[in-house]
Amino acid sequence: MLLAMYSIFTFIFIGYAAKILNLIGNQQSGILLGFLINFALPAQVFNGTYHAPIHLDFMLVCLTSIVCNAITGLVLFFIAKLLKLDKSTTMVFCVMGALGNTLFLGLPFVKGALGEDYANQVVIFDQFVTGIPFAFIGPIVLSLGGKNKFSLKAVAFRLAKSPLFLALICGLSFRLVPFHIPDWVFVPLKSLAQTATPVALFAIGVQMSLRAFLDWKLTAVVLSGKMLVAPLLLFAFVMLTKGEFSDIWRMSLIEVGMPPLVSGVAILLAAGFNGKLALNTVTFGLILSFVTTPLWLHLSS
Repeated sequence: MLLAMYSIFTFIFIGYAAKILNLIGNQQSGILLGFLINFALPAQVFNGTYHAPIHLDFMLVCLTSIVCNAITGLVLFFIAKLLKLDKSTTMVFCVMGALGNTLFLGLPFVKGALGEDYANQVVIFDQFVTGIPFAFIGPIVLSLGGKNKFSLKAVAFRLAKSPLFLALICGLSFRLVPFHIPDWVFVPLKSLAQTATPVALFAIGVQMSLRAFLDWKLTAVVLSGKMLVAPLLLFAFVMLTKGEFSDIWRMSLIEVGMPPLVSGVAILLAAGFNGKLALNTVTFGLILSFVTTPLWLHLSS
């Protein structure tokens, strides 16, 4: 786990240093993200979906994680109402409190803590727990910001355009073929997928901003919900129903405790909501994860 944290920190630091030293500009960053979202991550999702075991216990893990995230979003919504915060800030509380960085950051944490087999399951977990909910939440946020009108057609269109979702569907479809696909077919995909984690962490580093810790009190409230309340709900559920943690539930605990989703910042900015606060939750949540993730792992062991 310590080696995984060291690798995560190194790749993020290299990305941040490249930004500070002006070694990478917006154009290069756009190409990097395009490669990541359209090629590397879909290859990882397809390969993981085809090879990872999917069973009822796994689906229960996904459903429980979604419920914990949704409850956290509702809790933060009521806290925002109690604090009499404006609509812009309330939306940040709900969105950033309910969606976590389960793929870019969660994958290397899980891989380092539990191994390659659970890393394959993370890519499926991410689509069910984060990717598909985000496809619904995104249009809702934009409609509340007056940018678009929410419709199921818009959600379906968003999913149909998502390379990650399409890779998930293709991976699930290939599982249904009545014969085993030889491993050599996946060699190029596996090579492409191996680039996803370092590129994703590098991209996070490029997007980081430590210029000012604005609205630190509000940032602390959001991060307390996302990184403490949500995993605490999952922890309590497992201890009450199972009595102890298996590795599959430990994977879920790591994922639910991840900091807010990077893509959530883009949606909130596009809708005209409090983008600075959203960016703060991502940046400082990332730093906080190096403390909270080992803590949750220790408590679940």
